[in-house]
Amino acid sequence: MDSLLRLSIIGCGGIARAHLEAIKALPARPVVTVDVDPDRARQYAVEYGAERYGTRIEHALAGDVDAVIVCLPHHLHCQAVVAAAESGKHVLTEKPMAVSLHEADVMIAAARRNGVRLMVGQVLRFRGANVEARRLIREGRIGEPRNAIRRRLSRSTGFRSEWASDPARAGGWVLYGYGSHEVDMLLWLLDTHATRVHAQARQTNPYWNDYDEVSVQMELANGAIATLNHSLNSASGAWDTVLTGTEGSMLVENERVVVDGQEIVVPMGPAMERQLREFIAAIVEEREPEASGGSVRRTMVALEAAKRSIASGQVVSTEGM
Repeated sequence: MDSLLRLSIIGCGGIARAHLEAIKALPARPVVTVDVDPDRARQYAVEYGAERYGTRIEHALAGDVDAVIVCLPHHLHCQAVVAAAESGKHVLTEKPMAVSLHEADVMIAAARRNGVRLMVGQVLRFRGANVEARRLIREGRIGEPRNAIRRRLSRSTGFRSEWASDPARAGGWVLYGYGSHEVDMLLWLLDTHATRVHAQARQTNPYWNDYDEVSVQMELANGAIATLNHSLNSASGAWDTVLTGTEGSMLVENERVVVDGQEIVVPMGPAMERQLREFIAAIVEEREPEASGGSVRRTMVALEAAKRSIASGQVVSTEGM
């Protein structure tokens, strides 16, 4: 590999543009852009200086490509990641990692079998306030965590991608589209995994063809409980986490952390750039990245358990999953 990591972009939508903008500041460059729409693939190639473009995954894997960024609809992540791994390419796939735990395991196995790095775009792990909150929790600032409540409340009547309202492709926009961020953040902040999960869901807006109100409660391996409340129908917005421990409490928002009433302002920072920088460093240093496929598996376990709980109305144990 030369001094610049040579990247293929698979899927030229809005999130691909966010990756390509961040790449400008990094020791990497796009060499191939791929999309089912050849005009869009060509547009992105011209705009971001890629050498070529194509319409098939195979076009992204040909030649001297070092790594691939997968920005496809959720149900296509597994296919693209496995193809890239089998071609010896490192992979960063957008979240959710997949739309089932089985697919996630197939992806992890393919990466390990072929000796490539697999990272998932859990970009919230790279936002300043979340990084600071995790550091403070690990330092023991609130003692042993006992309860975590995360809220993501907004009013959303549609989405820029038409497939977002197709559960077969999105996996369910609240549970997998956004929920992959929110569940991951709860587990990552507390550095643990869910042992038992109970979830309930309702549909309010027919646009989504699926649940748009979800509540997930998790018993965690560290003895704490964690709750996610998520709505796409709330005019009163909220996006935060409240944590209580044996020695204190903490509020985490986009750009601040409040520990027992003491406010710490933390700029969000260039999270996408930090994420990609970590991906590049892991490849160069031949190590597992933050948000590796193995690390994000616990998020996929919790989402799978929540999906099963919604369907059955029962508490679901993750033992053996």
